[in-house]
Amino acid sequence: MIPINETRNLEPFTLRKPTDKEFKQVCLFIAEFELDNRDLKKEQFIVALRDSELIGFGRLREHTDCLELCSLGVVTSYRRQGIGKAIVAKLAENFSKNIYLVCIIPDFFIPFGFHKVEIFPISIQNKIQYCTSELIVPEPYVAMLLPPKIES
Repeated sequence: MIPINETRNLEPFTLRKPTDKEFKQVCLFIAEFELDNRDLKKEQFIVALRDSELIGFGRLREHTDCLELCSLGVVTSYRRQGIGKAIVAKLAENFSKNIYLVCIIPDFFIPFGFHKVEIFPISIQNKIQYCTSELIVPEPYVAMLLPPKIES
């Protein structure tokens, strides 16, 4: 697992739940970045802020059959500074269900313990169908799983 403080950023940033105003900004970035905009709820998200500027976001969406890490984005000028990694680490730190995701960059998620899967819940099958029909990109979509941490 990647520790949350393992970042290459030049300045610190804060991770927390968004305010109403920040959530509206998140929704605009989701549209701009062409991410999954279905069933957006403020309480699903965390945001990354630097000096009160929104620089990244991600959400953990609860389905009846699993959790889904989705709608992960970092403002273009802040990419490659560890912000996305910190958001993923924060979203995945405490959970008791399987966390799935659908992505086109699986290598980004492997260090967190995610691995590619061919068998997944119906909600993830629906996500793949949505992505391949609505969010068309040249890269193939991949389903990945992070199983719950086992307490010792």
